[in-house]
Amino acid sequence: MFRMNRDLFERLHDLLVSTYGLQSTWHMSSIEALAMFLWIVGAPQSIRQAANRFERSKETISRKFEEVLHCVYNMSAEIIKPRDPGFITVHPRVQAPQFSPHFDNCIGAIDGTHIRVVVPSSKVLQHTGRHGYSTQNVLAICDFDMRFTFVVAGWPGSVHDMRVFNDALRKYDDKFPHPPQGKLKYCMANLQIFCTMMLYANM
Repeated sequence: MFRMNRDLFERLHDLLVSTYGLQSTWHMSSIEALAMFLWIVGAPQSIRQAANRFERSKETISRKFEEVLHCVYNMSAEIIKPRDPGFITVHPRVQAPQFSPHFDNCIGAIDGTHIRVVVPSSKVLQHTGRHGYSTQNVLAICDFDMRFTFVVAGWPGSVHDMRVFNDALRKYDDKFPHPPQGKLKYCMANLQIFCTMMLYANM
């Protein structure tokens, strides 16, 4: 139901409690709060559906969802970043014969992807892009281990990828994983195809 096995669920729960401030209250344990959060984002499910499934009020579901989301957001800052911020070493996969010269001096892939969202009727138009339904335009960067190293979410689906990219460079310049000048670069590629290629290279 939570798109993860029990061991992983318990490890995630313990990490959020010990490091990122997830707490139990008199009326709800931290385990139930995390379970509700994962059930909502994993399916996805609405607040009303979660209220029916867990037999809690919509206000409680909404408040607990926000609390867990805040903890996960804080955790993301420690996870979504390059393992080698200076990009000193070249990943072994790039050195494989089938990827040269196409991926020479490449440190990862950058792309915009559209995630379906439900928004108020007053915001449907600005979130509707070329796909014909409401989305957010999400900028993401991943490395050759298929780990996300940078993500920006929140832009309406009608916004062009280049505007999201330029704004990310201005607003998050200190966090954006810049390639060393004149040495390395990003592959502008479909992330799904890129990750499939990297998975194939690991077989």
